[in-house]
Amino acid sequence: MKIITFIFSLLFIAGFLAYGQADSPDSTKNRVYLEPYHRNVIKFNPTPMLLFGEIRNITFSYERILKKNQSLAVQAGYLAFPNLIDDTIASLILITGRSRQGMNLAFDYRYYPGLRNRRPIPDGMYFGGYLSYYGFIFDNDLDNMKSDNDQHGQISGHLNDLNFGFNLGYQFVFWKRLTIDLLMFGPSLRYTQGELKIQGDLEQEEIDAIDQELIDKLLDRFPFIGEIFSEESLVFTGSRTKFGTGFRYSIQFGYHF
Repeated sequence: MKIITFIFSLLFIAGFLAYGQADSPDSTKNRVYLEPYHRNVIKFNPTPMLLFGEIRNITFSYERILKKNQSLAVQAGYLAFPNLIDDTIASLILITGRSRQGMNLAFDYRYYPGLRNRRPIPDGMYFGGYLSYYGFIFDNDLDNMKSDNDQHGQISGHLNDLNFGFNLGYQFVFWKRLTIDLLMFGPSLRYTQGELKIQGDLEQEEIDAIDQELIDKLLDRFPFIGEIFSEESLVFTGSRTKFGTGFRYSIQFGYHF
């Protein structure tokens, strides 16, 4: 997290210095919005790859310029969290099969203030609102290692995360074609719903042992899950919901056409 924040800050400062001499008061009095070079930007977002260390997290976005100071953007991508558990659990259970997949979607409205930006949009500072969704499901098949009988089970779960918020960022356009989009500040109101459960031919003491190890691993890897499932209630049955706050940031590389 600290490395990603440092990279964002470094790119932002470098680009800002490269672009930027501040305008004098006289030069902003009669500022008019310039005609955009082109109307479309398609972008690649590597942020989910960096956050979760998962190369399969491919995300793209498309920004469409509506007016000389406004645009809309849509984002979609594949999302997979890293493995939460090892091949064995509590020295009792062997993981025989894994399935994990998810998706992310986002819709953005952007406003580019003309008094600050010196070049046609989508170059420059922007702010606006966004709606984002992250969904994830996983299934792990289990075998009891210490039973002479075939005892099979399954750990499964899902997580849905919906955010409505405000974003602030800066987009650089180089040679009228290449873009670097830095979304630096994106607080949101957040609704999260999740379900975790263990099922199958397992003894209660085995379920309890699995349960405790999964609690430790989940809360260690993804602390925000503790906002939904406390250590007392994380028993892998039923579902939980939570209202709270979230935060969004990203770096994207694009082509302006």
